[in-house]
Amino acid sequence: MEGIPEAYMQTGQPVIIGGSMESGSYLLAGVETGYAAFYSTAHGSGRTMSRAQAKKKFRGRELQQQMEARGIYVRTASYAGLAEEAGAAYKNIDDVVDAAERAGLSRRVVRLVPIGNVKG
Repeated sequence: MEGIPEAYMQTGQPVIIGGSMESGSYLLAGVETGYAAFYSTAHGSGRTMSRAQAKKKFRGRELQQQMEARGIYVRTASYAGLAEEAGAAYKNIDDVVDAAERAGLSRRVVRLVPIGNVKG
């Protein structure tokens, strides 16, 4: 395309879309049709509730126990801080990645599943 630097015309550039500490993340690759959005895409799943709302709704100690029961190792400086990042406080990462693919912004390569989290 005229006016776009050659480096931007390359496809296959890695794209990481972060989910939550419970859902995991995705590694995607840039696609040729990404020019329509200036080769930009989502940088994360995005929150569905504020940190304050999440702290009211979730209990950090219970969240840690639930995650560890699912095989996700957790270290946290505070249970309130952990509650802020509960998976349910974020959009569904699969839906976000599906939307990016359907929009022609990127293509999924691999889903990354959480095995451990450190919340400072």
